[in-house]
Amino acid sequence: MPSYRPLVLINGRIQQLPLNGTLDARVQEVDAIELQAKEAITAAGMAVYSNAGFQCMLADADDDTKAEVIGLALTSAALDAYVTVLTDGVIEVTDWTDAAGSATLTPGTTYYLSGTAGVLSATPPTTGNVVYIGRALTPTRLEISLERPVKLA
Repeated sequence: MPSYRPLVLINGRIQQLPLNGTLDARVQEVDAIELQAKEAITAAGMAVYSNAGFQCMLADADDDTKAEVIGLALTSAALDAYVTVLTDGVIEVTDWTDAAGSATLTPGTTYYLSGTAGVLSATPPTTGNVVYIGRALTPTRLEISLERPVKLA
């Protein structure tokens, strides 16, 4: 029976676990990351992507590069400030106006990335990319469940 060794990070490089090596670490899922904002993020709940410099910018369904959503900003952020981005889980925002077009979400409704930078919509776009963001649990809470963009013909 073949033996398989997991991939591990050793001195910053991905390698197979050495023969007779052991793993002794707690594994924890990362649900939030902190990134520098390369443009102003005007409100919590706005969708962002990571540019080539690993900085966050507002996501946009109309632009293939900007449609790769990594998460939703937990707060607003000025240009070059650091912002925490929630990549999974539940985000609670008291006023969704800037991020979703109305003060509250509609519970049970699915939200998508729109063609307006950073903004979510209950209606999937008909051009560009369809990017599933998540589902509203309450008027102020959205369960993030990001999916890869689907390019529309």
